[in-house]
Amino acid sequence: MTENKPLHVIIDNREQKLMALLDNKKDIITYESKQLDIADIVISSDVAIERKEGFDFVSSIMDNRLFEQLLRLKDTYENPILILEGLNNDVFENTGMKISSIYGALSFISYKLGISVIPTRNLEDTAIVVERIAYREQVKDSMPIFSRRAPKQLSKKERRSFIIEGLVDIGAKKAKTLIEKYKTPYNVFKAIKNTEILYTKTGNPKGIRGPLEVLTGFGWKFVEKNQKLLFGKNKKSPQKRINDDY
Repeated sequence: MTENKPLHVIIDNREQKLMALLDNKKDIITYESKQLDIADIVISSDVAIERKEGFDFVSSIMDNRLFEQLLRLKDTYENPILILEGLNNDVFENTGMKISSIYGALSFISYKLGISVIPTRNLEDTAIVVERIAYREQVKDSMPIFSRRAPKQLSKKERRSFIIEGLVDIGAKKAKTLIEKYKTPYNVFKAIKNTEILYTKTGNPKGIRGPLEVLTGFGWKFVEKNQKLLFGKNKKSPQKRINDDY
């Protein structure tokens, strides 16, 4: 609190449950409810938060909403934050998405997009995190609070290419090629996942087989590095692949 005044944040008017929790902390933190173009919670002119519950996080990966939302957040605020709430065993076991794919998306968000990810157990913990971030920004750093509207928008195709540019060994031209071929980042990730590296009898990589083999400029090194980034896959020798079949 500053000079005995409560902390103050702006919360999207659809976050009714979070607002109900903060109603019990009015002596510490107050809020303004608004329909926000960007983010779920605005802490200051530099800091804003996107909140995702576990099941919604996974479904938003699958339908490509997540990356577009986070890119808009990153475009608008200097310090974007993703609060990931309740990513637990129930989510891992009942969404149909592999654990390696979920962690691959999280790695991409933090490592390539540069967005801070804060896990919480539940909504009560999220309220605590919001309060502590607000204290840090508004008291220790004395940053003003206001919500921003979206900047000049990139087209969906440009945003999708931007996401793909975050992969290993790829630039704007290759990213554009992949988006033109597969339409969405999710489909690009599937194409990478389903492309197999071929080996010689002595165990040396010699090429690829699968979706990416029809494109020029995407060899086994690209596939190997990005399978590891996105899905945690490691290179397998021919013998190891034979053993895996039994």
